[in-house]
Amino acid sequence: MRTETGPPPRGNAPDSGGPLPGFVFDPSDPWTLVFQEGLAMSGLNGANVYEVGVGSGANAVHMLEKCGARLVSGSDLDARLPLLAQRVVERDAPGLRDRFRPVLGSVDLIGTPEAAAAVSGADAVVGCLPQVPDPLDDRCARFCAAFLGEDARGGSRADDYIAHYYPWTRFASMPYNAVGLGLIEALLRQVRSCAPRAQAVFNLGCRVGREALFAVFRANGYRPVELTSRIVPQSECTDIGFFAALEEASRGAGGERGIVCEFYADPQGRSPLTAAEAKRALDADPAAPVFHEVCVVRGTPAT
Repeated sequence: MRTETGPPPRGNAPDSGGPLPGFVFDPSDPWTLVFQEGLAMSGLNGANVYEVGVGSGANAVHMLEKCGARLVSGSDLDARLPLLAQRVVERDAPGLRDRFRPVLGSVDLIGTPEAAAAVSGADAVVGCLPQVPDPLDDRCARFCAAFLGEDARGGSRADDYIAHYYPWTRFASMPYNAVGLGLIEALLRQVRSCAPRAQAVFNLGCRVGREALFAVFRANGYRPVELTSRIVPQSECTDIGFFAALEEASRGAGGERGIVCEFYADPQGRSPLTAAEAKRALDADPAAPVFHEVCVVRGTPAT
């Protein structure tokens, strides 16, 4: 991601320890666009906001300039990115730079004392995190092999791997991990614990259906509402084998359909595809037209 005024100079961020991931410079990522539409509808004027997965800082600038946030703090699993975000805010919104607080280091969800302290004072916690299990994770690889006869463990991890996948085995205790929402459920639980009055605003793929998305919010004490949505191309960097295996695993003994994931063969969403159909199309041609919906969901604490 980047702001519309252009990317920071390519190279290393201050004290970043290496080249920055190329994906943070994408100027037109549709996930970013729909997320920012949702953030603008989230009532952030005057709010103290914490972003989990701050990335390039494009959303921080947007929330400060366009949404009127009073303060934005942010962390990331990639320790280079809060520093990049700080640079982007200083460059693109210099008059607001004192209202951005990077939480430094590698922060897994809100799993450090500094992150928890910042979240405890937040009115809203926002994020766009992976909902696709890592195909190289042993548990996920075995699951896909059992139902698809495929094992992806011979693959490799690109620089932006953590932007696409999460470790499925690690979140096995989360009930909604079964449908790829284990990381999201873990974050909801942490937010509920640290900031019980804060709203949670997440940018989510609808591949497993809206009802599953709303259900994970309700199960963790939030009243969900969809703010906005958009149909986007399925990223060629993200393997969807898990969703095809999920469909197959959910079939009844008599062959009846269980979970049917939501993909499309057109950007208008008029030609539905199952995950199995979408996977076959992409296996035959990685450039095949396959799309899915993205929506921004706001969860308000139920009590």
